[in-house]
Amino acid sequence: MTHPSPIHRVSLASAVTVALTLVLIVGAIPAAQAQTATPVASPVPAEADETLPPAWLAFGPNGRLIARVIVAADCPFILFDGFATAMMPRTPPSADFPVVACEATVPFGVEEASIAGQPLPIPDSPYSRIAVIGDTGCRLDAWEGGSAYQACNDPAAWPFAQVAASVAAWEPDLIIHVGDYLYREDPCPDSEPGCAGSPHGDTWATWNADFFSPASALLDVAPWVVMRGNHETCARNAKGWFHYLDPRPYPAECQPFTEPYVAALNGLSLAVVDSAEAGDQTSTPEETAQYQRQFDLLAQLAPAGSWLVTHRPVHGILEGQHGEFEVENASYQDATGGTLPGEYALVLSGHIHLAEAIAFEPSSNRPLQIISGNSGTALDDIPTASPTAQQLDDPTVAEAETLSSFGFLTLEPEGDHWVATQRNADGIPLTGCLLALPEMTCGPTESY
Repeated sequence: MTHPSPIHRVSLASAVTVALTLVLIVGAIPAAQAQTATPVASPVPAEADETLPPAWLAFGPNGRLIARVIVAADCPFILFDGFATAMMPRTPPSADFPVVACEATVPFGVEEASIAGQPLPIPDSPYSRIAVIGDTGCRLDAWEGGSAYQACNDPAAWPFAQVAASVAAWEPDLIIHVGDYLYREDPCPDSEPGCAGSPHGDTWATWNADFFSPASALLDVAPWVVMRGNHETCARNAKGWFHYLDPRPYPAECQPFTEPYVAALNGLSLAVVDSAEAGDQTSTPEETAQYQRQFDLLAQLAPAGSWLVTHRPVHGILEGQHGEFEVENASYQDATGGTLPGEYALVLSGHIHLAEAIAFEPSSNRPLQIISGNSGTALDDIPTASPTAQQLDDPTVAEAETLSSFGFLTLEPEGDHWVATQRNADGIPLTGCLLALPEMTCGPTESY
């Protein structure tokens, strides 16, 4: 794990002195280094100082565990086992983003951490309660030639706040968000009272409405691993992603492709790929080259049995003109020739707005695919079903399940295996699958 600069014990008076000194030092750093050492945020107008989300932890590249907090003034100090160190802002404030994310790397071996009296959930044991959410925002956009305006003001129509509260009540020790946070891309029409008053566009107000405010009950419950989705591409809502959530240093300009990494956690290894730009149905030479390089790199970095975590699924089930069919990502297929390099136990994804699980015959060398894209965004029009290999026109499919319901996924170890449970928005189990990887057996949850 990466170690930051040494931490010094400071009194309140000396902390203020250190903060002033840091401002002077940072202000003298050349512009070429601005992306990793931005000046401390200046105070912003009082109207921007609204209720802000709690601090949280996230895993990132190079073994980093990152503490972050969003503030409307100067960055606070963070306490590590009673020692104080300054947090640094990712960006200066702006008109669209008046509040700033401050961050610090948690040193290896720290047992306790807090920001302004708020304790942070430092991991201390193997992960046994993993929650997976995805596609959480409220859709407001003209979409695929039509229009889609979700009733963001109706908690039954957009239940992400309830999902977040239910995940928090389940008390996970790790939270994985498989991407797509901001869906409020167009103004709410006057003809749609269900979303009246909603902000839209890539701004703090929209990011707060679509993610941070409804997720506030969950942010500080457990460390996070966050994916970038296709709604966070450079052409859509990348500013908020890089301001607040991306686990890398803030880039000087938007990055369409960010580097893969392996989060080597206690008892679990996650291989992370940014699939925001991966074309579902067509691929460009740039995409093919990028993902070929990234998958080859991960094959060298990720231990056998790792979980591949990426927004867009390698395989999935969508509904076509003649019923259900299996889909594959065009960019992935062109980059890999249909066979992923590396030895992955399973693939965790979102993107399709349902809960899905697909297991393949062992001879196919395809890892099990689980999709958890049902945590808030309007569901895709696919029924709950168990389509067969014949229906999916793929003889390698051993078992497939789709669940059309808002909710979230939980993963818990069971001996040498894992139990995957799809829960509704209230946290009630709906279906369960025993993952004797690469095989899967699904049935009533009480069976496991």
